Amino acid sequence: MPKYYIPSKIAQHRVAVIALYRALLARCSSAPLPIKDQTSLRNAIRNKFRQNRKIQSPFQLGLTFRAGYETLDHLDALKAGNAASAGYLSSLIATLPRRTISPPPIWRRPPPETTPSRNPQACLPDDKKVLNVRPRVQLPPGKKRRVPILSATGGVPFLRLTRPQPPSLSRMLRQKLARREDLFLRRVEFKYYWTPIAKQEDEWDALLRDECGFRDERGEGSWMQAVNDTIEVTWESMSKEYEQAREKGRQMLEIVDRETGLALQEGQTVFRGRRRRPLWVLKPEKTKKKNGNKAKA
Repeated sequence: MPKYYIPSKIAQHRVAVIALYRALLARCSSAPLPIKDQTSLRNAIRNKFRQNRKIQSPFQLGLTFRAGYETLDHLDALKAGNAASAGYLSSLIATLPRRTISPPPIWRRPPPETTPSRNPQACLPDDKKVLNVRPRVQLPPGKKRRVPILSATGGVPFLRLTRPQPPSLSRMLRQKLARREDLFLRRVEFKYYWTPIAKQEDEWDALLRDECGFRDERGEGSWMQAVNDTIEVTWESMSKEYEQAREKGRQMLEIVDRETGLALQEGQTVFRGRRRRPLWVLKPEKTKKKNGNKAKA
């Protein structure tokens, strides 16, 4: 067991301090003092508690508690009409330093630290987009070819080129996935929530038409027709996005295949999957022939 405890971390000490602090502030608000004196005394109490919150000496803590309880007793006596307590508090407020009676500083949460991106460009121009640039037939001298990896998240294909993932790619994936989710939820909502309501509205319109003779003179059509049109438009948008994703996936797969062929022609070994546990390894033709000649020898 430790021989010494930090008072601010002991529950009993914290409860006593908070109780004294709240009692002093409550008595200041209800004491029969001028508003200016109430404000000065309240600010002095706040500042003193803020200054003494890290005191660890038992002797200093005892003096601080004694001063606080004496002030609390004088405030209670002042409320009861004691003239001596009124004179004591008036002299106390008059002797307080100016910096003590000013309101304590307001703590504001610091803004989050954002690390600026190395590439502040929000989106690549058309002449630098991956589908328009790849595959690169010729590389700068001394630069090794990196075969992109075809990946997909939520049915959205993309090419993984470097790590960490570029912010523009992350933003594009978030937007596409959010768009797909919105379309799916809209279709579910109209199919399972608005369809029963539309059927009941059509039944009510039919009842009014048969019983009361009301007619739809504006020609707006039935409720079910509007709901079905919305479901159909939503499904067409979803199908269009799925088809675009499939087409882009085919283009990206073609880029990966051509980049792989160029890398093999340059004498590189291409790994599929993780390097430590690859799914398969593609080696250039020269390496295969050399290995075959060694095996024959």
